[in-house]
Parts: sequence; structure tokens; C-alpha cells
Amino acid sequence: MTDPKNNFDALRLIGALLVVFSHQLALSGRWEPRFVGDHSFGNLGVLIFFSISGYLVTASWMNDPHLGRFAVRRAARLLPALAVSIPCTFAIASALGLSGFPDNPHHGLNGSLWTIPFEVMCYILLALMGAISRRPALWLAIAIFALFAVTGFQLGMSFVAYFGLFFGMGALLQAYPYLSKPPVALLFCCVAFVLILIDQTKLGLAFIVPPLVIAVGRQSWPVLRSAGRFGDLSYGIYIYAWPVQQITVALLGENRSYFVLLGVSLPITLALAFFSWHFVEKVALRYKPAPRREKVEIGIDAVY
Repeated sequence: MTDPKNNFDALRLIGALLVVFSHQLALSGRWEPRFVGDHSFGNLGVLIFFSISGYLVTASWMNDPHLGRFAVRRAARLLPALAVSIPCTFAIASALGLSGFPDNPHHGLNGSLWTIPFEVMCYILLALMGAISRRPALWLAIAIFALFAVTGFQLGMSFVAYFGLFFGMGALLQAYPYLSKPPVALLFCCVAFVLILIDQTKLGLAFIVPPLVIAVGRQSWPVLRSAGRFGDLSYGIYIYAWPVQQITVALLGENRSYFVLLGVSLPITLALAFFSWHFVEKVALRYKPAPRREKVEIGIDAVY
């Protein structure tokens, strides 16, 4: 969890649940509603993840700019939960006689995992920029925007550039807090509006989603600031929801009511996420290297 006095745990949880609600529609063969252009609400959840990750992982680097310790922290955050979830979901599906999902609208066991390599690539880019510069967030953002200019505008979208836009903006907002002040935030919103109007939706969202997410995350609001009292369930939800939903659709049928499917899959996913945090993720994070500096402005703890 992050500092319990802010809203970041709640925003990560909201992002994970947006993915769950959206994927339940897609995995049962239904249309996923869009919030702008061709962006589904599940996609918005992923963009929230990358924005927060850029902000807090950059804080972790600023805390202790050491490549080895940084790499161990990132690995401790991602790998143990994956090492448990992948064989467990495969074993459960096999025990239920579901070696595959040929009759489901989608056939993969865990289609959510495809974004994780891009998260890792963002970590690597940040570390590389940190190794060659004292201003890694600035150079990361420059590199990402340059990559987007080449791949996004000319050759079709590169997901490294796409997700990197949100990670990079989060990094900038951490390194340069004045970018979060109202006049600059208003300018970002105006830029985003213009970009969306000229059909550059992906770039436009990068100017509005991270600033709004970080502005809300830094606050301490009743209810939201207490979202992490049962643990940081967001990552566990993300890695377990798809296989649980696939199995639910396979057993109950894709024509079953959306709310019935969600009513079965969501509690199981939350239980697995609770187990993942308390018995895998939190345990692994106890062994991460201690930082060598005082924490930067926003509180960070074992998660980052």
C-alpha cells in the first residue's frame, strides 16, 4: 500500500475494477462501452495503472537511484504473484476439465497479462534514463514522446509508446510537482481537448488522465483513503480476474445474465486477490532492499 493518508490505493482498486467490469462484457461476447473514441472503460483502468505507476515508481527511483536495488524492487513487486497465479489458474482450469476455452468468445487463459511486459519496459526506460542523467523523468518523457511521434503517428500504434505516454506523464508529475498546480493542469486539459477534437485521442488522454489521477491520488478523502485497509488488492484482481471470468463463462454459458456472471466471478476474484496480497505479495516485499534516502514528497512504502 502507499501512504494511507492519500487516495492512491482507492484509485488502483477502481482501475482494477474497471478492467473487471469491462472484461466481463467482452469475455461473454458482449460489447464493451466506450468512454471516448474507441477506448473502453477497461482501457481507462489500465491507463490509470500506468499513470500511478509512473508517478510512484519514479518516487522509488528518486528515493534510491541504484540500478540493482531498483531492479530487485520491481521484480519483487511483479514476479512472485505471477509465479503463483499462472500455475494455479492453469491447474484449476485443468482440474475442471477446461484445458482450453474453445466455446468461449475469447480463448486465452489470461489475456490481461499482455500489458505487464510494457510496464516492465517502462521500468527499464526509467532506469536507463536514470543511469545517464540526473533528470530521468524529463528524458524519459522526451524519449517516449519521440517514440510516439515515430510509431504512433506514422507506423501504427506501438504499445510501448502508448502506455509509456501515461507512465512518462506520471513520472514528470512526480519529478516536477508544479505541473500539478491548477494553472498548468488547466493548460493540460485545454491541450487534451484540442488533441481529442483533431482525432489524436491517445495523445490527448495522456494530457488529462495522469494529471487528474495524480491530483485525486494526492488528496486524502474519507472512504477513499481507507480503501487499502484490507491490503492492496489491485494487482491480484488484475492477474486473477480474467481466468476466473473465463472459467465462469465456460461453466455457466456466455448467454447467462451479465450480472449473474459478474456476481459469481467478482467475489472469487476478490478472494484470490486477498490471498495473493497477504500470502504472496506482501511477504515478498518484506525482502526488498531498503532505500538509502529519505522518502520524497509523496509517501511510499513496501509496494514501491
